Amino acid sequence: MTNSYVKPAIKKRVICRRCKYPQTVCICAFISEVKIPLQLTILQHPLESKHGKNTARLIPLCIENSEIFVGENQQDFIDVKTQVMAASQNTWVLYPHAFSQPLEEHSKHFQNVLPDRLIVIDATWRKATKMWQLNPWLHALPSWHFNTLPDNQYRIRKSTLEHSLSSLEATAQALSILCDTDTQPLLTLFDAMQRQQERHIPNLGV
Repeated sequence: MTNSYVKPAIKKRVICRRCKYPQTVCICAFISEVKIPLQLTILQHPLESKHGKNTARLIPLCIENSEIFVGENQQDFIDVKTQVMAASQNTWVLYPHAFSQPLEEHSKHFQNVLPDRLIVIDATWRKATKMWQLNPWLHALPSWHFNTLPDNQYRIRKSTLEHSLSSLEATAQALSILCDTDTQPLLTLFDAMQRQQERHIPNLGV
């Protein structure tokens, strides 16, 4: 008799259709709508789109008028660039650099006029710098940084920079300043995502 070994079948993870997380860490119960009076556009580096701990993916779950574009150079973002350059709209960029202005003082520069669109770059600091350099069309837009930052609540992913925020936290902070919007639902979802992953993946934040 010949001995035979049958490799056990590997069960595929069941993915939630709404939040796109495995059902074991589904966060749908924590999703609440956040309404904002502007269009939110996220330029996401390809490596972030594949990162399981990425936070930008949570934003469209709460904010209907938000969209994510994945890429790195201006050709990747040609659709967004065309929209911004062709439309008679006021578009701002959340990105700190030598000539950006404190978002807390935006009313001094624009007399309480809100942008029609806010662009956020979702990447590590090194990749975000490269994306900024590869997309000179962004340089013509008003760009902003924060004077003060809230405490970083990103427990499951470490940053090499002492003072930094996740893309979700930065977006929530910007919307809170600009629109006087209650962004707590975003932060609640962010915390729920982390708690779910911490519960099912030991030593996740190590």
